[in-house]
Amino acid sequence: MVKILFLFLFLHSIVYANIFESNCLSCHTDTKELQLFMAKYTLKYSTKAKISKAIYQFLRQPTSNFSIMPYSYIVKYGFKEDSNLSNKNLKKAVEYYYEKYKLQNSIY
Repeated sequence: MVKILFLFLFLHSIVYANIFESNCLSCHTDTKELQLFMAKYTLKYSTKAKISKAIYQFLRQPTSNFSIMPYSYIVKYGFKEDSNLSNKNLKKAVEYYYEKYKLQNSIY
């Protein structure tokens, strides 16, 4: 029973990783940039639920209203297009991003 649970969790994380890697890492190749984004989200929103919701909202509607980046960053790089992922897959990608880049991973 425990082996089946671990297998399910392992396969589940592979699906999350594939969605994240194929849709996010194709443009965001610099992991330090992704860590910076997570640090900014963590400082502003603090909890996993609030961080995930804010990232999801921004990816659904990437506007200055939902951005955590300074104005100079937005002027330099602009906004990405609205995500074309389904709500379910976008939530999976955000979940994977949070788990991979949360600040607690940097502390240990």
